[in-house]
Amino acid sequence: MKKFIILGITCCLSFGSCDVLDVNPVSTITSDSFWNNSSDAEAYLIGIYNKVRELYNTSYYGEDRGDSFKAGEIGPVSVAWSQQLLESNAPSYMKAYSIIHHTNLLFYKIEGLGISDEAEKNRIKAQCHFLRAYTYFLLLRSWGEVPIVKDPVLSDDITPTPRSSKQEVVNLILEDLSNALSLFPEDGYRDKNYASKPAVYALRADVLMWKAKVLGGGETDLNKAIEDINMVESSGVRLLPEYADVFRNDNKKNNEIIFSFYFERYEVGNLYIASNVTSRTDNLSMAVNLADAATSPNQSRHVYAPSEKLRATYLKNPADKRYAVAMIDLVDADGNIILTQQNKFRGKQYPDDLFFDDDLIAYRWGDLVLLRAEANAALNNIDEALTDLNEIRHRAGLSDYEGPMDKLSIERELCDERFRELFLEEKRWFDLVRFHFGGTINIYEEVPNLTDKPGYPLYLPINYNDMVLNEKLVQTEGYESNVER
Repeated sequence: MKKFIILGITCCLSFGSCDVLDVNPVSTITSDSFWNNSSDAEAYLIGIYNKVRELYNTSYYGEDRGDSFKAGEIGPVSVAWSQQLLESNAPSYMKAYSIIHHTNLLFYKIEGLGISDEAEKNRIKAQCHFLRAYTYFLLLRSWGEVPIVKDPVLSDDITPTPRSSKQEVVNLILEDLSNALSLFPEDGYRDKNYASKPAVYALRADVLMWKAKVLGGGETDLNKAIEDINMVESSGVRLLPEYADVFRNDNKKNNEIIFSFYFERYEVGNLYIASNVTSRTDNLSMAVNLADAATSPNQSRHVYAPSEKLRATYLKNPADKRYAVAMIDLVDADGNIILTQQNKFRGKQYPDDLFFDDDLIAYRWGDLVLLRAEANAALNNIDEALTDLNEIRHRAGLSDYEGPMDKLSIERELCDERFRELFLEEKRWFDLVRFHFGGTINIYEEVPNLTDKPGYPLYLPINYNDMVLNEKLVQTEGYESNVER
């Protein structure tokens, strides 16, 4: 995996900063000198992995807009967290479309390379389908209707592309995943830092749950999601006996991991959770348990702390082992809390400093177990939902769930259980949206910064510059646009 260092750069240097809908065409000289054999295709693919990892290495999309965080000691918090999004401050989606351009280009080029090993060629294409689907799924959940681009930009004759419907986007994602499944030459894992059939099933289950609950797909999609999760289970993944062991830096790619993005100290910056860890080691000398916390004077910035709502959700069950894994209170000799920070991804101590080089987990079995429980609860299969819920609870040191057994109560409990189980794993905002559209919760009552904004859009606005570059774009409903057409 050291190849990430060089080959990620290869992808950027050979083809520039490609912004779809305003992308510079590939240089003929550069292109002809690069696309010669299967090694070039593999190198380019690893460059795409690098770009996808960069896109997802942030709490912005999956955590900031939710209820996991309160403002930390340093800041600044994002406008996503404060729910003050505007066309002028919205994130650009051009990094995502750069990835999509590169996947499209690889599809275009690979057929002309004369790769004799058909299995290897199909494996490259399968991973490319997965990564394009994974990227479009972030776009779908974040912006809703987005442009569909299936061809690489090969000239300066570019036709602006309008936003496609959510249904069209989800159909493209599912088509990509179906193609990936048909192309993978093996059923299991070769390396959990690369896409595989089990990873495809996990992503497709996630997509189907979104389609069922947010886009109105219904029971068929819920049942298909369960089938896909069962296929993941057949790959041999299991819950580790101890929750904390899932996140140990020396235990990457363990038996609970389905797919994760590789991190290495000298290759990329810190994992995004560095923004949840204090750098004030000198000023916290009054903390009697400072040695128990992951702290880094040079590599961290305490932008966010775990929210009081999260703390209360854990403390509904004081015996929950996950509480101490999720967060740590730095306290003085009298037990007064000085500061709270995340404790889940603790990084690795090097001679010069602690560095947050934990792998970025995309899917693990604990996530999928609760997703299957959610699907079964939505289908009113309460016994099946409880089986999975209780398995997660048992690992956390808790007894069986004994609350109300009606469908809505079980669904609410699952929403809370995912909060406890998956804190900091970029799932919370998307979970809240899914449970909101599924009728389980009212998201405007769950997220503190939305309580005074009833009807505030749940999808992101398109950035002003992106609107200017593409005359076919219409701003997300609920936001004003200042772009003159």
